[in-house]
Amino acid sequence: MKAQNRLITALVLAGAFWLAAPQVGVAQEQPPDIGVPATPLKRGQTWFYQRCSLCHVGRIVVEDQYQPMGPSLAGVLKGATPEREKAIREYIERGSLRMPGVRYSFTPEQFNELMAYLKTL
Repeated sequence: MKAQNRLITALVLAGAFWLAAPQVGVAQEQPPDIGVPATPLKRGQTWFYQRCSLCHVGRIVVEDQYQPMGPSLAGVLKGATPEREKAIREYIERGSLRMPGVRYSFTPEQFNELMAYLKTL
C-alpha cells in the first residue's frame, strides 16, 4: 500500500512539474515585417494573421503553387470606393455560411485596424 501511495505521489509531482515547465521549442510563426512600428496598420496585420490567414493565405498546393482555401484578399480594397468598402466591411462583420463573422469578437478599433491592413494587400 505504501509503494502504491509513493507511486501516485511521484506521478502527481511529475505531472505538476511538467505542467509548470515552460514549453521549450514551440516556435510561433510571426507575420512578415512590413517595416511599420506598432501602429494600427501593424496591429491590423496581426489580426489578419491570427483570424483570417488560415483560409485567406495560400496553404494548399495546386499545380505546384500554394492556393488559399478561401478567396485571396489581395487587391480587394485597393482603390475601393466608399460604397464597396462599406459592403465589404458589412460582409466581414456579418460573415456567411463559409466564413465566421467578427462582429462579436473584434472591438470597433480592432476591426478598423484590420480594414486598414486589408487595404494594403
